[in-house]
Amino acid sequence: MVWVIKTKHENDQGETVGLELESEDGWLDANVRWDGCMEIHLYLVTEEGRELSDTLHTCDLQGLIERLQSLDSVCRSFFF
Repeated sequence: MVWVIKTKHENDQGETVGLELESEDGWLDANVRWDGCMEIHLYLVTEEGRELSDTLHTCDLQGLIERLQSLDSVCRSFFF
């Protein structure tokens, strides 16, 4: 997946303190802060455009990924 930097926020010293990112397919975007916290927006993408579907907030992206992978594993054992 390719991510596009929409906006880069800097402090007075020129250090990056936040990023606004969007997936190339328009399905996701994320507002990421310097401390690792982020808000992730999921969109329903249609021919007419995109509509906000859900929002997640996390300060532990790796932990969220691990939990989602565990959920995927359980689901696959029953349904796929």
